[in-house]
Amino acid sequence: MMCGMIIDLAQTDKSWRDMHRLYLGFVQPRPIAWASTIGRDGSVNLAPFSFYNMVSANPPVVIFSPALNRQGDPKDTLRNIRETGEFVVATATEDNAVAMNDTSTEFPYGVSEFAAAGLTPLPAVSVRAKLVKESPVNIECRMRQIVSLGCESGAGQVVFGDVRVVHIDDAILGADGLIDPDKLKAIGRMGGHLYTRTRDRFELISVRDPAKRGG
Repeated sequence: MMCGMIIDLAQTDKSWRDMHRLYLGFVQPRPIAWASTIGRDGSVNLAPFSFYNMVSANPPVVIFSPALNRQGDPKDTLRNIRETGEFVVATATEDNAVAMNDTSTEFPYGVSEFAAAGLTPLPAVSVRAKLVKESPVNIECRMRQIVSLGCESGAGQVVFGDVRVVHIDDAILGADGLIDPDKLKAIGRMGGHLYTRTRDRFELISVRDPAKRGG
């Protein structure tokens, strides 16, 4: 039997914030959804979220989860998606990491994080939300649904988005036409103030793919 810390959530006196810090220490590395949105009034917003992933290839669907703030209110990103039903997810990389971190600041509604972080908004093809010029990959999404996991502070509001248009900078492509990870230089979120690079990698050939096995 494994020894060590055992936390029964039905009996612990730890707060959800205490547990949140623990979760972030072992649910890692986490990809970052750098989400660009626009409100009904035209206000633009840009903010990073590390509860993010792609959950379907056909149809192509991504999810990310902006939690309710400490007052139990929706963050600007969630408010905008509820109003307009669309968003853009840009890829966070080593080259734009500082600017991405700057956009995590909670500015008053209506303040443009693009301007505050010195970033360049570009028009998208199918949505009103803006692309991030400084990111090598931007995906335009239409909201499929939002699943609320609660109404108290910290409760996740899981946004499902149908991918409509994908923008990829040719500079990050390899000779095979696929993304070259050494050129992309994506980053991931860890616990506390830590991030991780994706340079240290190893390969395992899947046993489910006989075509890729030797012998």
